[in-house]
Amino acid sequence: MTRYMEIFKEIVDIVHHDYAGYEEKRGWDDPAHYLEEIERLIAGRQITPKVFTDLVSEYLMAFQDRHMYFNLKGSENVKASTRGFRTRRYEDALYVVETCEEDRFPAGSKIVSIDQQKIETISNSDRSFLRETSAEREDWTYLLNKSSSIVIEDKNGKLLTFDLKDYEPVSKKLTPSMEEIDDETIRITLPSSANVDETMEFVKKLEGKLKACTNLFIDVRKNGGGNGKSFSNLLPYIFPPDEHPSTEGELKEFNYTNRNSDLFIQLCQQLRKEITDVETLKFFDSIEEECEKYRGQGFVTMDFSDELEAEALKFEGTDSPKNVIVMTDVYCASAAEYFVEICMESSKTTVIGRATMGVNDYSDLLIKEWDDMYSLYYPMSRRVHKTPNDPLHGKGIRPDHYIPWTPKHIDEDLDLLYALDMLRESKIAEG
Repeated sequence: MTRYMEIFKEIVDIVHHDYAGYEEKRGWDDPAHYLEEIERLIAGRQITPKVFTDLVSEYLMAFQDRHMYFNLKGSENVKASTRGFRTRRYEDALYVVETCEEDRFPAGSKIVSIDQQKIETISNSDRSFLRETSAEREDWTYLLNKSSSIVIEDKNGKLLTFDLKDYEPVSKKLTPSMEEIDDETIRITLPSSANVDETMEFVKKLEGKLKACTNLFIDVRKNGGGNGKSFSNLLPYIFPPDEHPSTEGELKEFNYTNRNSDLFIQLCQQLRKEITDVETLKFFDSIEEECEKYRGQGFVTMDFSDELEAEALKFEGTDSPKNVIVMTDVYCASAAEYFVEICMESSKTTVIGRATMGVNDYSDLLIKEWDDMYSLYYPMSRRVHKTPNDPLHGKGIRPDHYIPWTPKHIDEDLDLLYALDMLRESKIAEG
């Protein structure tokens, strides 16, 4: 039981010294409250790995950083769990946008209350747990995990009550895919950028189609990030000839504590086992050298202008495809957001949908694990110039064309229809 206390105290030490936002957010948290709560639960023999994970997750919310989170990995004796579905709020109801493990109600179901409380009441009183500024961006995962039941209103207005269940998560392989929309248009969907080799090989195999198509749609609406290198061989198709991404570096400060240096090196060594791309491996070499060079020095300002210039000049843009449309949403995060930023610099590229998650003020995540059961993900770098928080778009990258989310999106890809309308209208204007 004392192990829970040891882990929590180490987490507090990390977020007070190693986390990239600890200086700006000093005093935002209340660790004493959670230490008392853990002690109380231990004394009453009420604490479990899941209860502990929920408590740590709640504690971390005080820092208002969706790039920092705590996971229960699970083990032979302890299983990680999920409610088995995802939701999104529209007006005074929550809508089930996707069912995974849960099969008692379908996507599109309208949730009108949780634990006998109306959705509107909860959204007004529990803003900090929803982690966002507008309804379409809210994250209801934590509140649903803490709740017992929901009421769904069916199409006939009948109210149905469901006791929420815990399901063992079914792992999904997030693989890139390609769809031919018509003779001139293809869409590639990139649900993740974690596997560099797989994504780069996927794009390489599409070289002929990419050079031949007139219109290219790139769907990163659910891309939670990974490694920005995954997108590198897409860039020639995103930019026209004689255009390149900006080489002005975004100044970042890396917190080179001893712990962060050790964890960063450890992470690079782990990733080496999964990646064969030569440039990425060289990048890991430079990271490890910097970790040793600046170890124990705290925040060090890094300017990546030279690296960005070298990357920008590695490729030449192409005339085909003529039009590139990138589709984004709040679930587009981290490395995928950097990709969207780069795309917006191209004169032939248009971004549509909703603003990205906006987590890159604090980035370069490290992973601290305990007992092969718990994992804390936290950023070690911070941007010198922070992103302003917009009431509608949050801190995300705003699209060129904003498409509000509505429940109609569940049954029909309104973003795709919007993109096709854009192309049709541009043809009419040309012709």
